[in-house]
Amino acid sequence: RSLQLHLERHVVGSMAGKNGDSRSVLARAFPILGVVPTLSREDLQSDVVAGLTVAVMIVPQGMAYAALAALRPENGLYSCVLPIIVYGLLGTSRQLAVGPVAMVALLTSAGLTKLADPVTETAKYTELASLLAFMVGVIQTAMGVLRLDFVVRFLSHPVLSGFTSAAALVIGLSQLKDLFGIQLPRDKKLHKIAENFFPEVDETHGMTLAIAVLSMGFLFGARKIKRKVKMLKRFPDALFLVAVAILASEFGDFKEEGVKLVGEVPSGFPAPWNLPWDRVGDLAATAASISFIAFLESFAVAKTIAEKERYQVDARQELLALGLCNVVGSFFRCMPVTGGFSRSAVNYQAGAKSTLASMVTAVSVLLVVLFLTPLFESLPKAVLGSIIVVAVSTLVNFQEMKHLWKTDKRDLFLLLTAFGCTLFVGLLEGILIAAGMSMVLVLQKAVIPHGAVLGQIRDDPPVFRNIDRFPDAKLVDGVLIYRLDAPLFFANADLWRDRMHQLLQEYPKTVSVVLHGGAVAHMDSTGAHAVEGFIKECKRHEREALFAEFNGPCRDMLGRMGISKTKEDESEGPFFLTLHDAVAQAKRVAESRSVVLNSVDGSDHLEDGHAVTAADEC
Repeated sequence: RSLQLHLERHVVGSMAGKNGDSRSVLARAFPILGVVPTLSREDLQSDVVAGLTVAVMIVPQGMAYAALAALRPENGLYSCVLPIIVYGLLGTSRQLAVGPVAMVALLTSAGLTKLADPVTETAKYTELASLLAFMVGVIQTAMGVLRLDFVVRFLSHPVLSGFTSAAALVIGLSQLKDLFGIQLPRDKKLHKIAENFFPEVDETHGMTLAIAVLSMGFLFGARKIKRKVKMLKRFPDALFLVAVAILASEFGDFKEEGVKLVGEVPSGFPAPWNLPWDRVGDLAATAASISFIAFLESFAVAKTIAEKERYQVDARQELLALGLCNVVGSFFRCMPVTGGFSRSAVNYQAGAKSTLASMVTAVSVLLVVLFLTPLFESLPKAVLGSIIVVAVSTLVNFQEMKHLWKTDKRDLFLLLTAFGCTLFVGLLEGILIAAGMSMVLVLQKAVIPHGAVLGQIRDDPPVFRNIDRFPDAKLVDGVLIYRLDAPLFFANADLWRDRMHQLLQEYPKTVSVVLHGGAVAHMDSTGAHAVEGFIKECKRHEREALFAEFNGPCRDMLGRMGISKTKEDESEGPFFLTLHDAVAQAKRVAESRSVVLNSVDGSDHLEDGHAVTAADEC
């Protein structure tokens, strides 16, 4: 009987463990499965309300951002269905709202207009946009699988700020043709846009301009009022504007008056289609740029909201989710998508508790695509242009430039480089040049690392600081203490040796040298060779080299070079666990050397328990 009970417990426990493991694997692959069971009825209601709120916002934005990418409005709506559902299943952010965004739309247009004319080659252009979405998805998915999310960190905040501000200006200026009702060639460079615009100002269509001015005035005014009046925070100003504009267009015969309208918007959801695989090479650079920018924008807003709500977002899983939603969407005429700032903020403020809110948004947009698209045929293009201009106006950040002027001129240089190159050279070229310069500066900091000579500023307990920053810091007699604030490796090893040689010439009475390695995170074989050479140089000049606070891997590397033992409890030899112990030993060496020299000169005397040299008496 006892054997039977034991076997039953073992089998049941084993099965429970396997089921638990299976559930854990599924929850990691589909984070929504781990969140939904924790939701209350109130949370589900909040998700429905938030999903409907975002749907009201995303319909006009989706069409507007499709127009910005030089695509048909329906492509923007298609991009708000399947990609959102895929992210809802795979994403780790509970409030991120995925869909078309201004920055990605502009990069899409910049990359595709060189390959096809969106007006005369509409079908070809749409195919290329979907292929671009597929390539963006593949790159992001590959980065997630290979855990390469760190790569995008090379795009520093100043670079992104400069690029975003310049791109926002280009986005706004690219709408001039729709706002003024004039014909302008497509261009993404500031000076070219100005050259094309000013000669055509005389051809401005008055009614179109009036519609644009009224639309922007309404949207800016609504934004200001919504900030002040809590009850109106969820007011769908863009959708309200679209509805009013459609009614005015219908009853005011805008088409007869020469106002450009959206035109026919097909109803129904598209069937899967094939992509022009032979054009993959032409889109590689554009796809890589969008992959990085899109992930950075999405992850930044997701992380910000997650920190407020006290849960974790997984960068690797986010790459997988964004990549797969682009891959799936590409086969259904979708443009590249990512998480957007404004919609995510609205989703969060509306009370979204999980990605079920995204599912509600996607189903709502699907109903619009299936049954309501004919209503948008009479919508003036000037209204969509106004929505875009107002949406991107918040992206221009001149305050960051003022801040960096006061705090970090090097980062300001990076920001201005990204800003200027994006405005005058091109969007893709601007971000690539600025990112390249950012990497050069990172390498420069590694190759020319910061270091400092340390002096003592306090006796009990002993505290040592940079003598350049602490004028009261006193050098220890006969001891040179130097701190390296970077890894010691092949790129900076020779420069470090040269610096140490220079310091020994500047301090010729040095008897002991203490190298403080608390900030040396890594050391390769070249760095170890440099240390070995420095030790030999010290021995030739009868100086003692001591090492303090080097981490385990660095001591292991030096140990393999035969320089030191790596036992943690080693009290003898050149390595010490604390700077205080190393300096104490260096003092003893310096004092004993001074005693020997003074004995030889016949002038050996002690004062207060330590040797006094001629330099002390001076």
